[in-house]
Amino acid sequence: MEIIIFITVLVFVVSLYDYFSSKSWQQVTSTARNEVVFDERNKEYGAYQIRRNYDRNLILIILGLATTIGLAYGTYLFIKSLPEEEIEAPPIDTSVFTIEAPPLDDEVPPPPPVEEVPVQLEKTVEFLPPVVTDEPVDNPPPIQDAMTDTKASTQTNDIETETFTPPTVTAPKVVEKEEEILTFVAEEASFPGGTAEMMKYLGKNIKYPEVAIQAGIQGKVTLRFVVGKDGSIENVTVARGVPGCPECDKEAIRVVKSMPKWKPAKNDGKVVKSYFNLPVTFKLQ
Repeated sequence: MEIIIFITVLVFVVSLYDYFSSKSWQQVTSTARNEVVFDERNKEYGAYQIRRNYDRNLILIILGLATTIGLAYGTYLFIKSLPEEEIEAPPIDTSVFTIEAPPLDDEVPPPPPVEEVPVQLEKTVEFLPPVVTDEPVDNPPPIQDAMTDTKASTQTNDIETETFTPPTVTAPKVVEKEEEILTFVAEEASFPGGTAEMMKYLGKNIKYPEVAIQAGIQGKVTLRFVVGKDGSIENVTVARGVPGCPECDKEAIRVVKSMPKWKPAKNDGKVVKSYFNLPVTFKLQ
């Protein structure tokens, strides 16, 4: 818009210059020159009329152009100054929402006690360091052949045992902790497009049960379900149903299960599984 205004002013200045310079004898639009040239001639001739009215027509065109641009620019500023109309999302009735405390962590059983491994006895032969004395030897040391499958020890042990096999120790069974489902989160799960889109989806897909219409039943059912890390809807249950209309509860569950994947909740910047309570109202027209 600034460029258009600049060009308009430039053209206007040039036109004014041309207008005032046309008063000189050298310009074909000079009034004095035209009177001399067309003296005693047919002044109704087109060239005379064009030259005589040139300056006036030029000024009218410039003024008309400037007026049009000014009106357009003023209209643009007026429209821009108007406040934007804000579309408020329909409020959600949270009066029947139920909030439950988060589940307690499951206690992990202590590991079983470690069994003590009994000491395995082996066959040994007494073999003490020799001591030089003058007394005769009654118990000579064993020869090399007797030590083939026997170990040397401070005493003799004739117990025969098989190859030692250590007992098998069973590792304690680790109980895997189920993934926690949070009730309170920093950023709640949301339907794609927000609350307004969710209301449109419910209004478009819910079919009022014929039994409820004939009986004149209306009311509100509150559903409780889990939004997984991938946004899928799980474990849809009725926290509070419509009195006397189980068909209304089933219809609300059916529509919620058919919803597209949600934007999952976040807690401390991490995606988590969370509970969500959703009231669905059945109202006769």
